[in-house]
Amino acid sequence: MIGLIIKDFLVFKKRFHLTYRLIGAAVLGLVIILYPAEGAQYVALLLPVMGVAFLTEIVKVEEKSDWRDYLPALPIISREIVLSRYLFCGILLAAFAATSFVICMIASLVGDFTLSSTMPNFLLGVLDAVLLVCLGIPAGYFFKNDMCTGAMIVAIIICAGIRSTGLDTAFFAASSFLAYALLIIGMALLLYLSYRASLGIFRKRRHARSKVAPND
Repeated sequence: MIGLIIKDFLVFKKRFHLTYRLIGAAVLGLVIILYPAEGAQYVALLLPVMGVAFLTEIVKVEEKSDWRDYLPALPIISREIVLSRYLFCGILLAAFAATSFVICMIASLVGDFTLSSTMPNFLLGVLDAVLLVCLGIPAGYFFKNDMCTGAMIVAIIICAGIRSTGLDTAFFAASSFLAYALLIIGMALLLYLSYRASLGIFRKRRHARSKVAPND
């Protein structure tokens, strides 16, 4: 399973090479210096989503290399194969969310605003990223890149709907431990259900291709 995660990170490193990283860092730096208050809101909302959206690029690479035809023949049980993709996306999400938080913290020191004012956008961005993982992996990892992209668009539309209806504002206005606990539990439940769905799909496809026992 570790080898599969390393493979995903090698693809990430190759696609998101040094030039792109330097340009991204320069753009973020300029935004925070020139427009700290406004820039922090966009960084808080979009950076976690942009990190997880790399999943579509991995699916595209795997399609071109016929990776999924080779994957069922690997001497690894299905749970490890599926879990490795969730762990990879989880690491990406945590890394980009942490980067987003640090940037917002720096921006709050540079600009005249409090870090807490960026938290609604930050948490909505994290929720959107979780939805991208929950919908994108089962739709794209075991099917096609366009389905992965479509599933991610649905996740973004859901979060846009939450923002447009003001549900996020009402939620964060509550500002209680119970509200945030329910948010965390809800995201964990979505990830678990997505994982179970992905595992069921992959087991059936793997069993059909290579006659591997479906209870692996």
